[in-house]
Amino acid sequence: MKKKLTVSFIALLCMVATMPFQAQAAEFTDMNGHWAKKEIQYLYDRNIIGGYPDGTFKPNEPITRAQASAMLIKALKIPLIENPKVVFKDVSKKSSYYKILATVNEKGILRGDHGVMRPSENTSRAQMAAILRRSFNIPFDSQPTFVDVVPAHWAYADINGIAKQRIAGGSEGKYMPSQSVTRAQFSAFLTRALDDSMKIGRYHSYVSQKGKTVEQNGFSYNMNNGLVKKELKTGKSEKILNQQDFEATDGVWVSYMENWFDVIVYNDEVFIPYLRAIGQASELPMEYGVIRTKTERFTGPKDSMIMSSFSGETMRNVFIWNDRIYYTNEAMKRDYYRTPNIPKDSKLTLYSVAMDGSDRKKVRDFDARILFYEDPSEPSFIPNENQNNASVLFDHSMMYFFNKTGVYQYSLLDQKTSKLSSIQGKHMSVTDTQLIVTGQDGKKYVFKK
Repeated sequence: MKKKLTVSFIALLCMVATMPFQAQAAEFTDMNGHWAKKEIQYLYDRNIIGGYPDGTFKPNEPITRAQASAMLIKALKIPLIENPKVVFKDVSKKSSYYKILATVNEKGILRGDHGVMRPSENTSRAQMAAILRRSFNIPFDSQPTFVDVVPAHWAYADINGIAKQRIAGGSEGKYMPSQSVTRAQFSAFLTRALDDSMKIGRYHSYVSQKGKTVEQNGFSYNMNNGLVKKELKTGKSEKILNQQDFEATDGVWVSYMENWFDVIVYNDEVFIPYLRAIGQASELPMEYGVIRTKTERFTGPKDSMIMSSFSGETMRNVFIWNDRIYYTNEAMKRDYYRTPNIPKDSKLTLYSVAMDGSDRKKVRDFDARILFYEDPSEPSFIPNENQNNASVLFDHSMMYFFNKTGVYQYSLLDQKTSKLSSIQGKHMSVTDTQLIVTGQDGKKYVFKK
């Protein structure tokens, strides 16, 4: 009997938390100066959310799955199923939440596992993203957004989807998917989903996409005698960057804008790591850098910039992450590149700089093999050298590298290094869930990410 009374009392508290209270939202005693006061007032005015009997709203308390369901039923004006037949193992048919949970289950908004709805469980930020995406028919989105939500995460496309619609943002590039959603946060997210005028000002991704061809927002970008932008739906292409568009202040033209160059797309900009000032005697690059331009072809004053490497740096393996540009510099003597592409280690230093090239910081030193990808279909004019080491690979928030002792991963999030294997690597590639290493023996080794 005591157990039943406790469950009933908890259910009553949950119900009160989502029912309208007679006080005005602006008069909640714990809402003065709160960042979500405007959004909470919006929902209160529409009879979607209420406060507690003591006149508080408790904005920082987590919201349960039952509470979130009740808010969505009211917000979307979904009629409750009158005589639901579904049986939940943890929700009595006498519960005030039974019809609500049966309705959201029927609509596919929130479903339990094997008949278990977990009504009093706190809603995580990842669960909230999935619930809101389903509720408002928001498209899945595969563009990476937050540094702590990788493609292998179960709610990756849900989180990207609501972020792209400017419903949810993060903090310092993080979404924190496993954290519980507070009553204030859920109120803000729901308000933005309901009213476009309440949405976040702009969408911003914190993870770049890099490759020979990068697809984003219905367009692809690649090098083809210049930077080419192609609309995927129509197949229409335009060249948004030519070599002649960029001349350094000293009058030296960018020496190479080759088709084998990678492109890096970061929000509405494209970054192209480049080589220039080729030595006449050595035929090796004397300077490295990054070209930065908008994804739209500029027609007026130049809307691009060239960021050159520091004197003597190789500036390889460029990657953009959390509003900073990362790259490596190697300590090996340049004469090495005149020799065959044989396995040999060098100390590499990972640096990061601000988006304008300022605030240079040393991140860490590590050893990696000096190997380059060999592509017979795209012979490089520069012997045995290109912009990326085959022994270094950035993927989302991880840097993978190998040397004579094995294969390693380094997390940009927590700055920790761990060893994956003792195999001798030659090349690496990634999928959403796997790291694939080709060994010196020609075999492929697969590691789960």
